[in-house]
Amino acid sequence: MAMKLDDLLDNDELEDLVFEDDDLSGTDLRGKYFRGCRFEHLRLSEVALTDCTLEDCVFESCDLTMATVAGAAFHDVLFRRTKLMGVDWTDVRGVIFEATFEDCNLSHATFAKRKLRGLQIRNSRVHEATFLEVDLRQAVFAGSDLQGARFIATDLQEADLSEAQNYEINPTENRLKKTRFSQEAALALVADLGVIVPR
Repeated sequence: MAMKLDDLLDNDELEDLVFEDDDLSGTDLRGKYFRGCRFEHLRLSEVALTDCTLEDCVFESCDLTMATVAGAAFHDVLFRRTKLMGVDWTDVRGVIFEATFEDCNLSHATFAKRKLRGLQIRNSRVHEATFLEVDLRQAVFAGSDLQGARFIATDLQEADLSEAQNYEINPTENRLKKTRFSQEAALALVADLGVIVPR
């Protein structure tokens, strides 16, 4: 069932609804509860999702550039073909952050001091993003472009970056055990340790 902006603003609990083809840029949606909802082709730049709860939701072809997500909880949320540029995920609520990103733009995003074990970022642009003191064990970055992304004091044990591109990870600043790298990245990693590998 599709709903309009007025319906969205007038209700605090929304379940199994579709929101599509609208401009909600800058809208204050704080404190709302969404379950089983779909957001399609929406302009949501600078939207306030502060203290929201989202369960089993899908964002398809939306623009969430500079959205505010402090205090929000994400449980089984899929972002597909969605812009999430400049979003600061540091203060999301809950011990577990359950979100998957497919074909998204996460450039200039910040992930800090969060448990993101098993995070899935697939075929996405993650330029100049920051991962600071993040638990990224078993995370997957398949097909993603990590140009300029910074990994600082991050746990990347068993993470899979073998199909990611354009990344540099300092082995002395991050935890790497059974981490999968592309051949090119592995050679650069070894070079950082002062080891010479003949070609």
